[in-house]
Amino acid sequence: MTRPLHPVSGFSRVPARLPFRSGNERRGSSENGCWRSCRDGRYIRAMQTHISAAARQVAETHRVRIAPEVLFGFPAPKDTLLEAPVSIRRGVYDIDFIGAYSYMGGRETFIRHVSSIGRFCSIASNVIAGQVEHPTDFLSSSPILTGFDEMGDLGWFYDQNRDAVGKAINALRSSMANRTEKIRIGNDVWIGEGAFIRRGVTIGDGAIVAARAVVTKDAPPYAIVGGIPGKILRYRFDEPIVEKLLELQWWNYGLTALDGVDFTDIHEALPMIEHNITAGIAQPYEGTLVNMEANGETTIWRYDPEKNELVKRDR
Repeated sequence: MTRPLHPVSGFSRVPARLPFRSGNERRGSSENGCWRSCRDGRYIRAMQTHISAAARQVAETHRVRIAPEVLFGFPAPKDTLLEAPVSIRRGVYDIDFIGAYSYMGGRETFIRHVSSIGRFCSIASNVIAGQVEHPTDFLSSSPILTGFDEMGDLGWFYDQNRDAVGKAINALRSSMANRTEKIRIGNDVWIGEGAFIRRGVTIGDGAIVAARAVVTKDAPPYAIVGGIPGKILRYRFDEPIVEKLLELQWWNYGLTALDGVDFTDIHEALPMIEHNITAGIAQPYEGTLVNMEANGETTIWRYDPEKNELVKRDR
């Protein structure tokens, strides 16, 4: 069976050479500086206006729906690549790529340090992901002792204790080395309301995260994870069915693989999906790629399979 070549159709596959940079890379900003401005609301006010009205209109034209209370980037605005169609509700999103037919957000959603979210994902409101972690074996867990100047006036302390603070910063980097990878969320994933996902976790294709779960470890494909800390409660399907779903990767074809399929019966659905793929009824889906830029504007892209890279196109 021929697999479609597309940077966003498989699990978390985004081109290695994206023509975009994050707000941090453009501005060299630090989280410390951001948090000082967050205190008096300047950050929030700036972010709420960073997407221009024209950019929203262009995005809507390409079936990318973005709520007025959406903030892309943290601690600074950043480019976010969206594959149409997609719907982004209220929230703060530090995500590199979001796949087609996915929706997410609402209320106090705060998702950061995410490399990619696949297609057909359903992410409820109030999800918290990718938060910064503190040391547990230092004298204090306070980040003030590792250079995080929340008060904005601790320069005198850092000057007097430069060596100790520097040592603490390096030790923190070393101890957190295995916890600084970005989160990856596969295709057809459902994350329930109020879930917490630790930085560096991978959520496999087809997995479900229960509401209010605290996920600190990877969730295998088609696992249902719940509880505090999150544990595998069961798998959605038997192992042979999971293997077949991962082989077919129906999400690669958008909705065309699902033509004539009984969605309620997995045993009936799989043969029909395979038929659609092998018969050529299902075609690889290549949705319009809308880049919400850090400067508040919008550019439109397409995937070039021959070059295996993104190419800018006219609006």
